Amino acid sequence: MDVEIPIPTGSPQRAETSEQPTSADAACERIDFDRYVVTPTAPVGYIDVVPPLYVCYLGHPYPRAVEIAQVYDFDHAVGIVSAMAAGSRDHALAG
Repeated sequence: MDVEIPIPTGSPQRAETSEQPTSADAACERIDFDRYVVTPTAPVGYIDVVPPLYVCYLGHPYPRAVEIAQVYDFDHAVGIVSAMAAGSRDHALAG
């Protein structure tokens, strides 16, 4: 659910803007109209879209996944699932 805001021609921001995929785009794939699978190297978790929230699940396959967080930002949701799957404790669930 990315919204692009037009940047005026000649703006210094336009020169810095690149169309590189974000880490969230590279680490997840849409598998249903309201569900994404997080796959840094293999499926590790899921994100369900329940507006305005993103519900994070850890585990694979989906019926065995466990809910771990609910956040308002998609990139944050992908980061949480990826960090939890990697065993990292350096993630902010509520931040």
